[in-house]
Amino acid sequence: MNTTAGSRLEKRVGSIFIHVSDMKRAVEWYSRVFELPYNEDYLEGRLSTVYTLHFAGTEVLLDSNNGVAPAPQPLMFFKTDNIRQTLRFLKESEIVIHNETLENNIVVFEDPDGNRLMAIQM
Repeated sequence: MNTTAGSRLEKRVGSIFIHVSDMKRAVEWYSRVFELPYNEDYLEGRLSTVYTLHFAGTEVLLDSNNGVAPAPQPLMFFKTDNIRQTLRFLKESEIVIHNETLENNIVVFEDPDGNRLMAIQM
């Protein structure tokens, strides 16, 4: 019989891993697309196997991992308050778009490694 009360797991996500094949390219892409600052020294110096992107309330960890197939379904979604503006930005940035379901306020796009991500207007 288990005498421990509860799972002791916190009800929040600590970090999300995204596997990438080219760390420098991935850091530059995610920083540009999500308008995040990045560590210039990191990009010019020794590249680590993990790079942390700080989003509000959650960390996304870019994990240098060659040979991992890209996720065929969206890994996560990002909120937007204007899906049409987001779609325009993605197209102007020449980012691959997989699905424009504007009537449902959804756009599916991919990062340089082919990992699918989603933007949703809520």
